[in-house]
Amino acid sequence: MITNTNSEHYSPALLRRFRSLTPAWVIALAFAALTAAQALGFLLLGTGQAGCGFAESILVLDSLLALTCSWIAFRRSQGITALFWFLFVAVLAVLLVPTAFQAYDTLTGQMTLSDSTWRLLYCLYGAPILMMLFLPETYRGAPIKSETILALVQIAIVVGLVYSTFFFLPARSMLPADALLHNITISDAQSLLLLIAIVVRLQFARVPSTRHLLLRLALFLVVCAVATFIGDWIDLHHYLTASAWFNLGWAFPQAVAALVAITWTPTAEPEAVPEATNFLGFLGANLALVSLLCCVSLLMDRWKQAYGSVLSDVAIAASLLAFTLRLALTQFHQHQEIAQRHAAQKQLTVSHQRIGLLLEDARRQTAEITQISELGSVLHACATREEVFRLMPERLRCLFPGASGSVSLLSSSGNRVQSAAEWGMLFPADQIFTPDQCWALRRGRTHVDSGAGTNGRCTHLRGEGASVCIPLIANGEAIGTLAIQNNDRLQSLSDLDVSDLDADANSDSFARRRQLAATVAEHIALAVANVNLQEALRLQAIRDPLTGLYNRRYMQEFLERELHSARRKRRPLSVLMIDLDHFKRYNDNFGHSAGDQALAAVGEMLLRMVRAEDIACRYGGEEFTLILPECALSEATLRAEEIRQRLKECHLQPAPPTRAATELTCSIGLAAFDETTDRVDLLLKFADDALYQAKRAGRDRVVVARPAAALPEENFTDSATAATASGEKK
Repeated sequence: MITNTNSEHYSPALLRRFRSLTPAWVIALAFAALTAAQALGFLLLGTGQAGCGFAESILVLDSLLALTCSWIAFRRSQGITALFWFLFVAVLAVLLVPTAFQAYDTLTGQMTLSDSTWRLLYCLYGAPILMMLFLPETYRGAPIKSETILALVQIAIVVGLVYSTFFFLPARSMLPADALLHNITISDAQSLLLLIAIVVRLQFARVPSTRHLLLRLALFLVVCAVATFIGDWIDLHHYLTASAWFNLGWAFPQAVAALVAITWTPTAEPEAVPEATNFLGFLGANLALVSLLCCVSLLMDRWKQAYGSVLSDVAIAASLLAFTLRLALTQFHQHQEIAQRHAAQKQLTVSHQRIGLLLEDARRQTAEITQISELGSVLHACATREEVFRLMPERLRCLFPGASGSVSLLSSSGNRVQSAAEWGMLFPADQIFTPDQCWALRRGRTHVDSGAGTNGRCTHLRGEGASVCIPLIANGEAIGTLAIQNNDRLQSLSDLDVSDLDADANSDSFARRRQLAATVAEHIALAVANVNLQEALRLQAIRDPLTGLYNRRYMQEFLERELHSARRKRRPLSVLMIDLDHFKRYNDNFGHSAGDQALAAVGEMLLRMVRAEDIACRYGGEEFTLILPECALSEATLRAEEIRQRLKECHLQPAPPTRAATELTCSIGLAAFDETTDRVDLLLKFADDALYQAKRAGRDRVVVARPAAALPEENFTDSATAATASGEKK
């Protein structure tokens, strides 16, 4: 039971260990097992016909196993490396042929091939090895595979002639003993020459992958040379028993060949490095080809003596055919390379032109981006809409050469559109149209017309050229439109590089240029919206929201500035202080809503009656102030009477409308610089004192302040009197 249990545990362990072995170890174990079978066969069957036949049959299996490993390496390789392994397979196939014949003769007791013949067949393995040494290195990408194969054909012809001349021909005229001795000498010399050739070839190997292949081949040749030398020495001394047992030694070259092939792994090919072409290189290559032909010619004499002229002519014809094909392929590749160079030159010219166009386009885009950035910077720095529309045309003319355009804004009511800035020849100044006349405003998106009338044309445009209208949208609302129209019908829209917008509406140039116009429209809309917001904030800061008049803060700043200007220029300036009479009673009787309507009506009336250089302010409550620059006291008195009379004649309709219309009266105090006083800080006080006098005198009148020279000095700073007057105004 214990033994069975141990064997059950031991067998899976051996199986796992066997599965973990690499292919090289598996092949090595297989060759070791075959060699052990050979030794066992000699021990059991002896060194006679049965033992030698069994051992040579095992050698055939060794050759087949090595051939299989080499074929696997050939299937994994590419390019010149594949040719190397194909020739290596040919080497093993050459070695397999005499081995198979020898095993067959030994097993059947026949004499299919003599000893000298199969020894010469063994020597033929050097022919593929010589061709392997002539293979170019893998990094040289210039030789085509077909040219390499043709070169190998030429080398194979010469090598075949050499082997036939020096191996077969002398052996036919010799005695068997002399032939055997001759063939043994030739096989040893070949092994030595192959070793010398591989050593010389290694000196010219420049690429690591090529050197690794040559080192594997050198290892195989060393083992073959050692086996050949030992086997030939045994045969020369006629040690028959040792010769039979040395069949185990012939398995080592096959094992080395299999391990050399199975352990090879493909490596990344280095980048092709084109060789420098020169005249000497071409001359050397042609001399080498001519030398091959000369060698063929010299060898033909011996072939003619041995085999006649027919076979010699066939060999010459084959060599010349290979040479002709090689020249034809070389010329074909040269013409093909010339055609490829011409095509590459044309493609390079086209690419150069395309790159030039792209660079020009990039320069134009850079210039456009710079201009747009400068336009946005200038527009955002403007303080008023007048500045925005004054600076805009010149820059838009540079952005859209060969085109006319206009920027139009919607009115506050939204029922009309008026141009605010124009450039070019096709847009008149102050053009007014309705929103329905512009497709961009109707659709709320960019509208493009090619000039052919297929997309619908905005009726506010003049001319027949291609055009584009882009709505100006700020804060989600349309505030106007940007219209650009081509000056010439035959040219593209504002240098948009589009000759037919219907056919080329999706082109990159059109999309880029239309995006340029859209970007400009965004900057304009944002600038106009910012200016409108600034003006609204400025108006809220200086205007009274109920009456639309300037507030007290702005009045004080304006009065100080105008008084200093009047003093410097020696010009008059008048100030009117207006107060509505009994306005508290009006609010109590009709309500605060009616009071607000009355104040708004008074403010509107004052705005209509003042000059452009005058300002009307709401001083506070129902009090108003008028500042009249360059207006003398007498003229200001007449205007004050006109204002008082106009307000008295203005019958206001209090809410609700069923109540009867009533009239408001006002009291006005008047002071002038420098007829009343030449002190800036007292002018407003004198006007207020005059208003107080009008209130005390019965209201609904105009009172002119007395000159400062007629008043006592203490009245200039009598704040108590001013406070009392302010309280009694109501």
